[in-house]
Amino acid sequence: MTEFSFYLSEADTERLFAIKELQGLDDLTGNEFARRLLEGELYRQFPAAVKRDEQGSILNADVYRRGKHGTMGDI
Repeated sequence: MTEFSFYLSEADTERLFAIKELQGLDDLTGNEFARRLLEGELYRQFPAAVKRDEQGSILNADVYRRGKHGTMGDI
């Protein structure tokens, strides 16, 4: 497992906790809930396990579902 560490703006932190509250997931910490949200988005955009060839190129890129905005910079 890989550990990620990052900061959220106050507005995004408020969004995170509002969604958590609206979903009734008070038993989860903010970190646990953020992990679930990120995992859900990762699976939504790339539902299959990544397959690579010997050179490291993605073999199954056809399963990638580009978001409605195209790239992370457009979100």
